[in-house]
Amino acid sequence: MEYGDKQILVLGAGASGIGASWVLAQLGAHVVLNDYKPVALPQCDEERLVAAGVTIITGHQDESLLDGVDVIVISPGISLDIPIVKAAEKRRIDVISEVEVAYEVSKSPIVAVTGTNGKTTTTTLLTRVLEKTGKPVKVGGNIGDSLSEVAYSMPASGYLVAELSSYQLETVKHFRPLGAIVLNITPDHLARHKTMEKYIAAKERIFENQISSDFLVLNVDDPVVANMTERASSHILEISQQKPVKNGAYYADGCCYAVSDGTPVAVIGTEDIHIPGSHNIENILAVIALTYALGMSADSICGVVSNFHGVEHRLERVKTISGVTFYNDSKATNVDSVVKALESFEQPVILLAGGHDKMTSLEDFMELVKKRTKSVIFMGAAAERFEAAAKDAGVAHIYRADSMKDAVRQAYELAGDGDIVLLSPACASFDWYSCFEERGDDFKRCVQMLEEGGHH
Repeated sequence: MEYGDKQILVLGAGASGIGASWVLAQLGAHVVLNDYKPVALPQCDEERLVAAGVTIITGHQDESLLDGVDVIVISPGISLDIPIVKAAEKRRIDVISEVEVAYEVSKSPIVAVTGTNGKTTTTTLLTRVLEKTGKPVKVGGNIGDSLSEVAYSMPASGYLVAELSSYQLETVKHFRPLGAIVLNITPDHLARHKTMEKYIAAKERIFENQISSDFLVLNVDDPVVANMTERASSHILEISQQKPVKNGAYYADGCCYAVSDGTPVAVIGTEDIHIPGSHNIENILAVIALTYALGMSADSICGVVSNFHGVEHRLERVKTISGVTFYNDSKATNVDSVVKALESFEQPVILLAGGHDKMTSLEDFMELVKKRTKSVIFMGAAAERFEAAAKDAGVAHIYRADSMKDAVRQAYELAGDGDIVLLSPACASFDWYSCFEERGDDFKRCVQMLEEGGHH
């Protein structure tokens, strides 16, 4: 789409809305940035938006904002069910995501990652492997900076790496990445998408415009993802930990292999992998499959993976105090993430969970909690429902905490030498915190205070 002289309403004054507004103004569009909440933009952002000619309206959201508007760009956190979007649909005004703007302005090819869990680890590792090509590589989307702003600055010779949530994919139109990865699909964000079918459909939009020369990595160990094969026109790269594949990557006998036309090449063995758990093998296989297909050598991929120690807030080892090791897994915002975290440890685990409840089913989850934990400490808005579900499942040692500091202190008192204290909330952070990063940082601060205050 040509954006010059178009009237564009950008909804949501967070990072993606600010980025999209600035980029569209550079392209000659007449931009209004709106948020129904009163928002105080960071001064530097406000100054550059005003300098670019963007009109900023926050604190209300009237239908009159739609008058004369050609396109609405919606930020990922905003539901399509809000009144102004419904009114825009009635007026036949196009509603697109910031990801679509990024695609329109990017000169470089885009490689994109989605899935319920593992996106950030995979995106970070993919970025580092692609940097080994010596080409310009930047990352944005659900991780890092506004994707459209990053895209605007990218040269044609590089790679733009995008971590994409279902919210961001829901409103794409022509978005077509050169490479796409779908890691796994488990129930999440059902409050927004209403049904599992709609959630899956949103994820599938990552490849709906791909053609046979584009690459699509599918985790065929996940039945929902494996089923996507029949709806994709892309060149499919399969990944599996259960069987060899013809194109893509697989894991067997302690080694990850890259495969092209049935010929496997050993890339890396588990002794050189420093991020725990089979879910991280899945993430590594996805990166191997795509980068090998893009022409990278097994040796260069191995070099990067063997030096990768994970990302902050994702099974991040914080420290060991008197034989008790603390792990920050604040990014585990759904039950499936916590299942994967619990399965990563052989040692006894004291689990800290709870937060802003996503209202997903807890029966199977609590069965695993019963098997895999020594004690659980529930906190936040979800604590009551989680405790009831844990009791129903027969979980024996259940505690409650009224703050992160209280949870860390109780966990430490319950732990013995060699035990693991794991913050893995299975919930969003919005009851006590503004984001999962803030929650993880608070956990790490409380652990630090514990160390400074003395031990058992």
